[in-house]
Amino acid sequence: MDDLAYDHVRAFIARTRVAEMKSRGWRVLGPGEEGSLLMEGPMLAGRTAVLEEPIGGVFDDLIARALERADARDRTAACRAA
Repeated sequence: MDDLAYDHVRAFIARTRVAEMKSRGWRVLGPGEEGSLLMEGPMLAGRTAVLEEPIGGVFDDLIARALERADARDRTAACRAA
């Protein structure tokens, strides 16, 4: 464990997910708590292409849905009033 990587994160990973995490570039450091292993893998910040604008994209979608619902309510209210 002398080769610490500062751009990596350490976490306890359930034994059932170890194979999946190894395929994503994580490595086993040792035993962890009950039913888990201590693993080290790349930090999310290293994947800048994936995380360019996650929040803006989510809010744009939420705002569009809210506007659609408001328009539908306005149409329903206009039909009832007529």
